[in-house]
Amino acid sequence: MSAEVGVVFALPAVAAVGLTVGAGFLLARGVGALAGAAGDRLAERQSRGWAAADRLARAVGEYSILQDQIERGRAEFGDRITAAPVLGEAPSVGAHLDRAEAWAGQVSEILAAADARFRRELAAARAGRIMADVAAVLDRLPKPTPTPGRPQQAATPAPSRQVAESLERVLSRMDGGVPPELAATLQRRAADALKARTETNQLRLLDDLRYSVDQANQDVRRRRTALTELAGRLAGFTGPAVEEAQAMILAAAADPDPDLDGLAQAVEAAITATLAPMVRDYTRQALRDALEEVGCAVEEGFDVALGRDGLAHLHRDGWDDLAVRVRSRPGPENAYYFNMVAPADAHDSDVAEVEQQWCSAVDRLVPALAAHGVRVTTTHRSEEGEAQVQPVDPARFPFERRRRDDRRRSDLQRRERELPR
Repeated sequence: MSAEVGVVFALPAVAAVGLTVGAGFLLARGVGALAGAAGDRLAERQSRGWAAADRLARAVGEYSILQDQIERGRAEFGDRITAAPVLGEAPSVGAHLDRAEAWAGQVSEILAAADARFRRELAAARAGRIMADVAAVLDRLPKPTPTPGRPQQAATPAPSRQVAESLERVLSRMDGGVPPELAATLQRRAADALKARTETNQLRLLDDLRYSVDQANQDVRRRRTALTELAGRLAGFTGPAVEEAQAMILAAAADPDPDLDGLAQAVEAAITATLAPMVRDYTRQALRDALEEVGCAVEEGFDVALGRDGLAHLHRDGWDDLAVRVRSRPGPENAYYFNMVAPADAHDSDVAEVEQQWCSAVDRLVPALAAHGVRVTTTHRSEEGEAQVQPVDPARFPFERRRRDDRRRSDLQRRERELPR
């Protein structure tokens, strides 16, 4: 075994779950999103609460995407497109589960109605613009000049009511999430269809266009499902990394071929960066609790000192002027190092006995940490009997110093009191 130990802590994994929004969300999500035993110890959520939280997160993601589409529609067609509804603040799942469930159901209905209205209004606005553009083109066409002895050439007829209704039906099928460039292409094809010389050809071209619109809609639905899922996973988080990922999601909604894999990685990175400080705090708390569970005593404010200074200490009864120093190393590897220390002016201590006790504690520490959801990889351990005690400034030794002679004197006095007279 060893007195000097180096370990790397695998931080509790972040689970891909949706949680509630509103005040205090970051704390709730950060605690609840710790996977495995870490999540179990930090937050015991009932399945009903998780289901409501997931619905809320998804609703927020859907609302963000729909709101962006409506704003782009209003930028193009003005007040012919109704503004996005205002949802208000979501109730807390933890404090008001019934209200949160009801709110989630209401939001789903509101978003469905808003999406249907938006598609109708957008189709009508697009159809109206195309009809007006086609009518203007037809008006500008030169009228054929009658030639004596020749039949008069038929002019391109204005679209009939049947053609106009077919046009609006086709355009109403177009999803509001179709990227602007593709939507513009489809609208130009609709305008070209109206320029055909016969009603039959106009209707045939519009029917062909309907197939192209359906294909575009399928791509939109696939993209929207993926983007809604990603947006829902970000719901409730705040910070520069999250804002950047949210902007990427909104930009992808207008991209005909977004990099969904790269976007998913960006979302994961944003969540990890946001949760990292909280997860590190939990890891330090888990280390403190696990040390106490295996019989060690830690200095006051152990986890705070370890986070603030990268340095903290532990010991056990009978170790006199010996202690174990815990050092954290900054970096993604989340490494901690343990070594024995003693005040520079300390008398000789029974290092071998303390080393043996500490090695036994280390063997029990690893499974204790695993029970807290923290996996540990040991990077190195010094050989037994090679313990090196690092001298430290006596003023910085955090435990009450008790000389071995004082302890022996106390033990002798105790035994004398116990002897029969």
